[in-house]
Amino acid sequence: MSGLDASFLYLETDEQMMVINGVVHLDVSTIGEGYSFERLRSGLARRVKAVPPFRRKIHDSRLNLGHPAWVEDFDFDIAHHVHRIELGPGDDEDDLLATCGRLASTPLDRAHPLWQVWIIERGDPAAPTVTAFCRVHHALIDGMLGAELLATLAATDASTPAQDPELVRTHVGRANTVQLIAGGARDLIGRPLAFLRLLPETLSVPMAMKRARGRTDDGQSMPAPFTAPRTLFNRSLTPHRAVATATLDLEAVKLVTTRLGGTVNDVLLTVVGGAVRSYLEAHGDPPTSSMVAIVPMSTREDLATGGANQVSAMFASLATDLPDPVERYRTIGAAAETAKRQAASIRPALLDNWGRMSPWWLLDAGMQVYESLRLADVHPVIYNLIISTVPGPRKPLYFLGARITHMHPFGPLLHGAGLSVTSVSIDGHLDLGVISCEHLVPDPAVIARGIEAALDELVELTRERERPR
Repeated sequence: MSGLDASFLYLETDEQMMVINGVVHLDVSTIGEGYSFERLRSGLARRVKAVPPFRRKIHDSRLNLGHPAWVEDFDFDIAHHVHRIELGPGDDEDDLLATCGRLASTPLDRAHPLWQVWIIERGDPAAPTVTAFCRVHHALIDGMLGAELLATLAATDASTPAQDPELVRTHVGRANTVQLIAGGARDLIGRPLAFLRLLPETLSVPMAMKRARGRTDDGQSMPAPFTAPRTLFNRSLTPHRAVATATLDLEAVKLVTTRLGGTVNDVLLTVVGGAVRSYLEAHGDPPTSSMVAIVPMSTREDLATGGANQVSAMFASLATDLPDPVERYRTIGAAAETAKRQAASIRPALLDNWGRMSPWWLLDAGMQVYESLRLADVHPVIYNLIISTVPGPRKPLYFLGARITHMHPFGPLLHGAGLSVTSVSIDGHLDLGVISCEHLVPDPAVIARGIEAALDELVELTRERERPR
């Protein structure tokens, strides 16, 4: 197991679950033989054979001084992973999301491969509305690989995709405790040398970021950690999660970038920042300075590298101290370019290298102490929220014959930042998932509606401020 994958296990507690969730709405009318839960589950069981990460589980030993290993679950049972929930005939979207919030509040069982799919049926039992609530541990996949795995499980037409026999025969590996212990001892012996190599590289990061800033950005720099203003959701987490969804018209998003320049990600940062600013103002907690988001970035260059996480992150200013959305957008776009250059100046594998050499007991015990003392309530705020973009399919997708109409992803929350917004592009729109700690932000639907309203406002304001051609 890579150091970064293992870190996601060590960071997990009962209150800080490192699980990626997703609401996937399905149009089951496209299934040629008709929908049934049993048929869908058996079809998924066949497809999972072609996805090694979904068949692997954690193997560890008390004598292991290194990180755990991934091994094949030869007792794999689809019944441990695919479940059915039938809501009442009168239950609506709010009831669906409340159910998903409760499911997102529970950890995954580490005795089995770390994923679940809950098939939620509502409406007429004879012709139900079907939604899949998917859960995958972050130690298993990152966002880019998750999108690729979805493409493996799905297809671009309503027919069930044929299996690749080469993939079916691919095994993750068998449990070998002797090799695990020997590998842990080897890692322990190599840590002093690794520390001596990583320390100077890490200390040189500020200078590398300064050089990357360049001379043409008027002194702009990526926001520093611990400089974000404290807000009502920058506190320690509880185990309880609430989720909401929003959908943005991709053409409207691109219209803004055409008129003002910039990127789709600049639009996302602007409208999320505007919605959160409005939410905090309505609750009497306006930010005293510009809020800061952490934006995960994939460093994966080749999907053939498998399931190991390959991610980095940058800090992004949301310019929430600026009341004008257009001015905020331009400020965010200019700052984002600098932040990207600075983030790119850091070697992508540096974070994984530190995770690989760090003793598991130190990370695990440190997280437990941090949580029990509720240190996130007292130290300066590292960042305010998480905003992430996941690459989406370029064509409509069918999940075992059912067309995917919407797909709303939800990233994990970390202590000190009880709000996260994740987006994915699919079929001409951006689907957003808003997840919060229910005790800090009990009504994430207000923020979701605020994001949609913020885009409408930005489109209207840019109508008269188009960029000269």
